[in-house]
Amino acid sequence: MSDIRFIPIEFNLEGFNYQFKCTCYVGTHSAGICSEPVSWFHSMKKAFGDNLIPDGWSLEKGLDLIKKTGCDGVELWLGGKPWFQMNTSDAGVQELLRKVHDAGLVVSDVCNTLDWDENLSARDPKLQAAAIRHVERQIETARMLETDAILVVAGLVTEEIPYNEVYARTRENLQKLGETAAKAKVKIGCENCCSEQRFLISAREFWQFLNDVNHPNVGLHMDVGNIHDTGFPEQWIEINGPRITRVHVKDVLRHRGRCGQESVYTNLFLGNNNWPAIRAALEKVHYDGWIIAEMEAVYKYAPDQQFYDTAAAMDRFIHGRL
Repeated sequence: MSDIRFIPIEFNLEGFNYQFKCTCYVGTHSAGICSEPVSWFHSMKKAFGDNLIPDGWSLEKGLDLIKKTGCDGVELWLGGKPWFQMNTSDAGVQELLRKVHDAGLVVSDVCNTLDWDENLSARDPKLQAAAIRHVERQIETARMLETDAILVVAGLVTEEIPYNEVYARTRENLQKLGETAAKAKVKIGCENCCSEQRFLISAREFWQFLNDVNHPNVGLHMDVGNIHDTGFPEQWIEINGPRITRVHVKDVLRHRGRCGQESVYTNLFLGNNNWPAIRAALEKVHYDGWIIAEMEAVYKYAPDQQFYDTAAAMDRFIHGRL
């Protein structure tokens, strides 16, 4: 009689991860192995940003909801909610981690809401110093929160501060912060923003900028919704794939412009993003990390339903049920 056993095998080849489910037939007269590939894409993990937790809710209530949707983690936004501010002590950050773990979750990454007022490209030395400090704090807290990635908005072009000046100053500051991040074993993900940023608008620009920064701990935090007026996310992914640190997901209504209260952003599968193409591009560049729902709260009633609907859509995206 042969004993049939299923043995998982995992190995790395040229930086890519492969997994196989091997069936072994073991007996006195013969033994053999046949393999069935297991999609590495299914190892992706899902998270929600804590900035989507409704106003007035406690962190604990929000974390409980995220867990109930079947997600694995939470993205924490420095400066966004009362529980995570620049004046939050190290002990407060440790307490934050405890609450996340008590909910059965982990921290996917650390973002911030401060870059729009205090940016690394600021000409004012005080604003620039404040920007450097809050990015440093992100790196510090990422380590305490047991994650290895942060998000920053790299550079803001204005009428007063031109593109070339923003480019040079942002590059220089990211090179220095890259060293800080490397010591902490954290990666800085520069988020691709829409045309409001007026900086690094095309995929090729972003690729060249990261070449010029030239630091292994500085990459791209890919937002597939922020490209509604600057290109197509699947093309961004293919060009910048190896440098992607995390992926934000939301959908967009390309025919809309920012006009009053009419937002271009919406829930997954309700807009114009080509989700099969986005999935194929991520698979092509072998991205198997976190996908994180980062969108506007659009439900007028039953705000918790947006979490359930979004988590279900992320599941279908991961498993290719499109």
